[in-house]
Amino acid sequence: MSAFRYVVEILDLLDNPSVSGEEVRKFFTGKGYDKLPIYVETLKGVKGVTDFVSILVSGVNGKSVNGTSPTLGVIGRLGGIGARPIEVGIVSDADGAVVALATVYMLAEMKRRGDVLPGDVKITTHICPNAPTRPHKPAAMMESPVDIFTLLKKEVSPEMDAVLSIDATKANYVVKHNGFAITPTVKQGWILKVSQDLMNIYMCVAGHMPVIVPITMQDIIPFSTPAYHLNSMMQPWLFTDAPVVGVAITSEMIVPGSATGANNILALEQATRFVVEVAKGFGKGDVKFYDEDEFQTIVKTHGHVRDILAKTIEPRECGK
Repeated sequence: MSAFRYVVEILDLLDNPSVSGEEVRKFFTGKGYDKLPIYVETLKGVKGVTDFVSILVSGVNGKSVNGTSPTLGVIGRLGGIGARPIEVGIVSDADGAVVALATVYMLAEMKRRGDVLPGDVKITTHICPNAPTRPHKPAAMMESPVDIFTLLKKEVSPEMDAVLSIDATKANYVVKHNGFAITPTVKQGWILKVSQDLMNIYMCVAGHMPVIVPITMQDIIPFSTPAYHLNSMMQPWLFTDAPVVGVAITSEMIVPGSATGANNILALEQATRFVVEVAKGFGKGDVKFYDEDEFQTIVKTHGHVRDILAKTIEPRECGK
């Protein structure tokens, strides 16, 4: 199956000043996916509102049907899909939502045709066509109208056994590639080695050697810490014990998150195929995000770092 169709239709859906979580729900029910569980909640913040969206694509042996296959979490991370009234049209920062929803669309159609994955895939994102912007070097960054920690706590959930966090990552100097890139795995505050299984899938999807985002400790400390962050892609780790890997939509040139006409359909299509392929292998148990034995050795030798890195967040909010 080609992911182009799904990406194109989701781009068209989201490039609308009146798009909302309910419009997303209507899109999928209108396609005949009436049994697809879609949860929509409007969240209000000091800078506006956004619609949180959660969708579950159940697997043949998934937890939702009392099965034993692991659940993959897919987060479309972003500030907003539009910066109206400052900018007209869908913005670069919408990439995370586009890939997340295109993944839903593709998995739902696969399931209708009879290709049902072993495990569940839970996809979360939020829909805001008129989000604010804020200064950021080297280019302006989109900002959510709702507090980021409010969103993060909803984007992750206890049933997720691993998380792919998808985000536009173009306003920087450190990863300059037209396409997409992946990060090392982050688990409970430890930045671990890059998953070989994920790199293998990357090479099959992209047809070239993996491009890796060089994340740092500054990228995983909470956004409430006044230090430079590449973006919010790695922030979901703060609210889950599951391993988190970032899927970055990248560009060779610096592109502001608020830029319009900047959604690279080739990169979005590749990233969508990557997420779908990871979902196939993860549900079967063939894809590992990290080495459990190595992680336990690290923790046994050096201890836990979560409490140090996440000390600006209430301890009860960290983890499952």
